Parts: sequence; C-alpha cells; structure tokens
Amino acid sequence: MPRSVLLVTQYAPPSSLVAARRVAAVAKYLGRAGHSVTVLTSAASGEGAIEGAEEVVRTRDALTSPLNWRRRHFAALTGGSGGTYRPPSRLASIVVPDLSLLTWLPFALPAALRLARRRRFDCVLTTSPPPSVHLVGLELRRRGIPWVAELRDGWTFEPPHPEWPLEAQRRADRVLERRVLERADAVIGVTRPIVDDVRTRYAVDAVLITNGFDPEEAPPVPNGPDPLLDSDRVSLVHTGRLALSGVSLERVLEGVRMAKAEDPDLPRRLEIVFAGSATADEQRLLADPEFADLVRFVGWLERPRSLALQRAADALLVITEGPRRPSVATGKLFEYLSTGKPVLVLGEETEAARLVEDAGAGLVASVSDPGAIASALVRLVREPPSVSPEAAGRYAYPALVDRLAAVIERASPR
Repeated sequence: MPRSVLLVTQYAPPSSLVAARRVAAVAKYLGRAGHSVTVLTSAASGEGAIEGAEEVVRTRDALTSPLNWRRRHFAALTGGSGGTYRPPSRLASIVVPDLSLLTWLPFALPAALRLARRRRFDCVLTTSPPPSVHLVGLELRRRGIPWVAELRDGWTFEPPHPEWPLEAQRRADRVLERRVLERADAVIGVTRPIVDDVRTRYAVDAVLITNGFDPEEAPPVPNGPDPLLDSDRVSLVHTGRLALSGVSLERVLEGVRMAKAEDPDLPRRLEIVFAGSATADEQRLLADPEFADLVRFVGWLERPRSLALQRAADALLVITEGPRRPSVATGKLFEYLSTGKPVLVLGEETEAARLVEDAGAGLVASVSDPGAIASALVRLVREPPSVSPEAAGRYAYPALVDRLAAVIERASPR
C-alpha cells in the first residue's frame, strides 16, 4: 500500500556523491511505485527538482556560507568542482557525532518539524552519513511518526573518521548510536558487516539493502575509441576521489613499480588512468615522471563523462582501506559492476572484495602488499578475467528499492 514518506538526507541530487545517487534512485523508484516522497536536504547539494519526489525542501547549510573559508574544498570533495581538496578541519575532531550537528541540523530539524505539522507522513527515512541526520528521525519518532534509519557507513563501528581523542567523546557517540538504533522502527545497513554489527551489539534485526546502480543512467554505446584512453593498451580506470579510500597512493605506486620490474614490457600493454578530484599530494604523486609510461591523471570529469569512461575501459579499479575498514563497499563498485567489465579490488579483506568474488566479476588483492598489487596488475594483462553475465543484475536499484519499500511498509502499518 502506498505511503507518504519524508526522506531526510544532507546529500541529494544534483550532487555527484554516492550518497546522492542512492537518494536519487530511492526517490525515483518509490515515486514510480505510487509512494508520495518528500525530500528534505541541504542547499549544499545544489538546486532543482528530484525525479519521483513530490516536494523537495532545501535548507540552509553553514558549509556553503561565505563565512566557511573551506567551502571551495567542500565543493571539490562533493564533485561540484575540479579543484583540489583538503582533509577535514580540526573542528571535525571535536563535534560529536559529526560536524553537521552544527552546520546543517539547526536548519534541518526545524524544517522537518514544520513539514510534519503541515502534512501527515506515514514514515520518515533518515539516511547517513552524517550520523547526526538520524537525530531528525529520533525527534519525529517522539511525535508518533514511524521511522526507518539507514546506515550507509558504520557509526561507532568502523567510523569514517579518526578515533575521537577523548573518552568523553567516544562515550557520547556510543550513547547517541544506541539511542538511534534501539528506537528506530527499522534499521537498514548497506553492507553485511554493518548489519551484523547492529544485530550483535544492539540485538536489532537490521536489514541488508546494498548500494546499487540505476540501469537508466547507462550512457549510450560509444561510436569509437574514448579519446582519454589508449586503444592499443589495456586500460585500467579509477574514477572518483582517491583520498576517501584512506590509503596512500605511495603503496599503490610501489606496486606499479614492482610490476614494471616483473614485466618490463608492461608499459606497452597497460595504462592506469585516474579520473576525479584529487589532493595536491595525490596530483604530485601521479605526475611523477617515473610512472609516466604507465599512469595518467586526467582530472575531474562530469558524471556522465565519468560513466562513459568506465564503459570504455577494459578494467576498473577500486582502492579500499583494507583490514582497517572491512565493511566498505564503495558506491562506485556497483557502477563498475553494471559495465560488465572486470573489477580489480585492492583490499582483499573488504566487503567490496567479497562482492566481486561472489559475483565472479574480477580480481582482488591486498592493498597493503605492493607485491600482491604488482602480481594482480601483471595477471590483469596476461590472463584477463572473464565476468559472469549475471554479475550486475542483483544490484540494480529497481529491485533494491522494492525491498526498501517493503521495509517502509512493515515499519508503518496502517
């Protein structure tokens, strides 16, 4: 039965962040199924309507304020520009559970309460990161609106930030996490380790609904070779922001150096192409003349161009943090799977590696072992893996959003 859903998220279309793409798919396919969707989001994500949403409310956000001297770096991080970006500010190591508690929640929470007074919602769906977004759901739940909390990253489990320096901060973070997860009517995790952690620590029957890809976003089949790639070599392509993996490129490039030593003919047969925003240090490493015969950085690309480059590639590269954050399965992995091209995952201990192996969609190697990286690169050229034709089907958003709709309906019975 159709529901009226308030979807609360700091990042929404037209932002190119993975979080925004999941929101785009949820709004689109819930709307097509007859549900009434209202999206409450931040003006930092941009402007305009969202397909499937009957209403989009974009609040102010201090991240985009002229008083925020780091706003240009935020634009680069979120895909709004091709500039370099910097790591989070020191303030981010102080505010629990995250900086959005100060920058966005003071605008989002009053807006959510106004919307709830104006119309009746059957359910509120809050989707993080940042975790502070769930405090909106917590408040609306107090007012009788059923609530589904969705975790796209772990919270205190494998947090996507350095450990809090003070025990008081760690304790406050755990208290907030417990309050959210135990009071929500339903909890969704996008990877199996996140779901298992919620079930183990809080005895909450969390539901697994992975990230995915929208089949309607597939670019047209190219008429000829991609001008950014060398058609005479195997092209291994990485798209997106490198520093978000939390891994230094130096270890990856050491693997490239060892691969060249193992197979001196490799530069004639392989190219590794990086496209996306990068820090100044990453750009310096990628421009090192030692790797000019194998590695190229082509800069930031608009999303449609990035998707076209993925489909033109011979293979696609995922770089993870490895054993430090095994729950990670980056959103671009599912875009990669949709291409039908082999995927090389650096981080054999991760959920991303498990998904690729289970789907028969490529190779995995340790991200911390340059020798393993070198062997995987050489193997990619000498013995290109075949990809199962069924690899992508299970991760198409129409089917995933059907499962989400079922969770929403169970959480908000009429």
